[in-house]
Amino acid sequence: GTTCVLVSFPFVFSPCLACRESTPQWAAFIYYLPFIIIFQFGWAATQVSHLALIPELVSSDHGKVELTAFRYAFTVMANIIVYGLTWLLLNFQTDQPNHMEHLGPQDIPVFRNLALIVVGLGAVFSLIFHLGTKEKPYPPGVLPEPESTPLLHKEPPGPPRPLLLWKDWLLEPSFYQVAVLYMATRLIVNLSQTYIAMYLTNSLLLSKKYIATIPLVMYVSGFLSSFLMKPVNKWIGRNLTYFMGILVVLAFASWVAVARPIGDEIYGLAVLLGAGSATILVTSLSMTADLIGTNTHSSAFVYGAMSFTDKMANGLAVMVIQNLHPCPTELCCPACVDFYRWVMVLVTGGIAIAAVTTLCCIMVWPIQIRYRE
Repeated sequence: GTTCVLVSFPFVFSPCLACRESTPQWAAFIYYLPFIIIFQFGWAATQVSHLALIPELVSSDHGKVELTAFRYAFTVMANIIVYGLTWLLLNFQTDQPNHMEHLGPQDIPVFRNLALIVVGLGAVFSLIFHLGTKEKPYPPGVLPEPESTPLLHKEPPGPPRPLLLWKDWLLEPSFYQVAVLYMATRLIVNLSQTYIAMYLTNSLLLSKKYIATIPLVMYVSGFLSSFLMKPVNKWIGRNLTYFMGILVVLAFASWVAVARPIGDEIYGLAVLLGAGSATILVTSLSMTADLIGTNTHSSAFVYGAMSFTDKMANGLAVMVIQNLHPCPTELCCPACVDFYRWVMVLVTGGIAIAAVTTLCCIMVWPIQIRYRE
């Protein structure tokens, strides 16, 4: 997976090598398509296997939250580095005579250089990970013993439980509960990150430097919030922690819907979205680890299925949003000013309501595995 990302990602953010100004869009699309497919395959393989290590490395409930929170914290650190580099590269560009306030073709070298730097840093840390992380080998057909400090009182040990194969997960109601909650969480996180740049530049008419600074504030607030996940989960539990995060996301959506933030208010919005997104993402991943429990041999399938639903839902959502765009023949028109504002409201507030509905179902029917003979 890492190799696929390393060889494909730089081409995604580089100009088409054989294209000219007269090259039709469909030809450029065909050129970029293989690189995007390879990248998506590699990213999914890397992400799923990395997530599957969480229940493999620790089996206590609090340990899963802690490891998930640390994973998210370092993810945020990586994003902060990316946005910091973006801000630096865009700032260095201001000295050029053809500098423009808004993004355009003149910024292609900036993003190409950024992609190369990111790939280089990622390669170094991937090497460190592969050299330094050791998996726990378990004999085939044997479940690992759970660690101490469970969140809930466990039943006394009974007869050995059968291992769950991938097809067994499809018969578990909790599998679908967690999948829907994780999908809603990813829709909120991914779509808000996707459209925040358009909201800033087209709806709020801010300069392109805010494309780096606002997400940077979001990630910093998410980074700080991630360190609170273990004590908060231990204090009020998974469900209420997720609900608190959703309330913060709803506060962001309400603010965007009723007012147009100006000045420093936009940074307050960024803090709300960053903290809320971090809370619900870490908690939903912890719920997924809870679902897996000691069935670590099939954890990759569970995370893969969650990732599949997330990517399918995000792809369909982006297609729907783009088909509803009021300016199909140009980048932006007066009608898209309000369009992106309501996109931000719906992809956060609207989906948050769906997530709350799923959370209520989980509270009524808790996450558990019905072991079969």
